[in-house]
Amino acid sequence: KVNLPFLTDLTHRECHRARNNQFFRKKVHYPLPIPYIKARGRQISLERRILLEQHKFSETNEEYYPMIERFTLFSDFFMFEAFSRSEEAVELVARIVTGKKDLKVARYGMEVKRGFPLFRHVRYDLFIEDTENNIYDIEIENEGRSLNERAIVYSSTLIAQRMKTNEKFESLKDTWVIFLTKKDMEKGYEPYYDYKWFDPKGQRLLSRKAAIRFVNGQYRNDDAFGKLMHDFHCTDPDQMYYDELREIVRYLKKDPEGVKIMCDIMNEAERRWKEQARREGLAEGRAEGRAKGRAEGRAEGRTEERENMMRKLHAKGMSFEEIASIMELPLSSIKAFFQKRSKTA
Repeated sequence: KVNLPFLTDLTHRECHRARNNQFFRKKVHYPLPIPYIKARGRQISLERRILLEQHKFSETNEEYYPMIERFTLFSDFFMFEAFSRSEEAVELVARIVTGKKDLKVARYGMEVKRGFPLFRHVRYDLFIEDTENNIYDIEIENEGRSLNERAIVYSSTLIAQRMKTNEKFESLKDTWVIFLTKKDMEKGYEPYYDYKWFDPKGQRLLSRKAAIRFVNGQYRNDDAFGKLMHDFHCTDPDQMYYDELREIVRYLKKDPEGVKIMCDIMNEAERRWKEQARREGLAEGRAEGRAKGRAEGRAEGRTEERENMMRKLHAKGMSFEEIASIMELPLSSIKAFFQKRSKTA
């Protein structure tokens, strides 16, 4: 049995799903995130080759090394693994992005789902509760799709679920929704942008209980925000400013045990993705085969698989060149696909 202390307001079925599928620090095993496929034909560093010899990693694991070297904390896949293993790193990020220097993390979870029956659920990348029962949702955002609408939905869900039956409205604690955006979405070169419930005519602030903040991932300066965003973009942990982040990133990228953990997770994720793709391809092939023939249906199923995978890799912040190398397709085909997608969007 495991204890999920801050899920007591969920139904029995939702608790059961959380117990099986979600990560809660030191209590529940984490789920596999969106899978990646191997980077084939890449050269690896001498340091990685020494690791290979010392720990006898398989050739399959060796092919993952170039991808591990390129991961940053803006990569959902890598961020999930790093923060799920370091409360110190979570507390550091929470203090900087909120400006609360004395913030203490009571509990936190990764990939936490919240919502109401019959309505759309939301999934919070990094869900934190501090010692004063305030709630924080920190999102890693690479694309910037529908940020304003998502921020409103996420904040509203957090607020609604904070109020229990017969609880007085005056007892509502603070809720924060914070997007760490890889690019400067507002083009103002500010460290962050705040949005509050505000009356522009009367110049009156309605409430301070619900905060929405977009942190500029392109901001660089010799302050806490500039150093934090520098570290989030770093591929080399030795170039990071903050010890809490440097320690966990170095463990997952350079420590033999951490590298093997990353390889094992990615290997299992790939296996699951292939199995899912196979089932979807078979189903697609059968459906199309009734109308146009089994062969044509399978071909279209494979094309759709490939396009879905390209979308997922691009959503994780990968460049067109990296996607072309991973998918083993011409760079011109990758660019043409996304140009066509942008015109039809």
